[in-house]
Amino acid sequence: MSSKIKASLFNHLIEAERQLLEPEVRQSERALDALLDDEFIEIAANGTSFNKYQVLTRLPTEVVPQFYNQHFKGRMLSVDVAQISYQAAYRRSARAEFNYSLRMSLWRKNSAQQWQMVFHQGTPCAVFTISMDDE
Repeated sequence: MSSKIKASLFNHLIEAERQLLEPEVRQSERALDALLDDEFIEIAANGTSFNKYQVLTRLPTEVVPQFYNQHFKGRMLSVDVAQISYQAAYRRSARAEFNYSLRMSLWRKNSAQQWQMVFHQGTPCAVFTISMDDE
């Protein structure tokens, strides 16, 4: 099996990653439920681990940070699992300092042929230049 990801799937998964950063999605348990696999696990940049239930109860109550993400890469790990990685910068408010991280997600096609995130990790990294026009 080739690890090359089709452009249409790559673009779809970038859009899904970005949806998870949108306030209306983060504040909607229903929208989050549709994007996250039942076996979802997140390892946050501080080392804390969350499952899907914890994310569904935590995210809708949080203040949504300001996010920038860029330099997406993707590859297929199997016919129904894709890996997406990218740089992310976020801050809690317009006056706060940015936090920089490398992000990696695994997306799995479910029995309904929908792609859902099954794993996500953010790892702190060195400061990088934020590109406002990066896709």
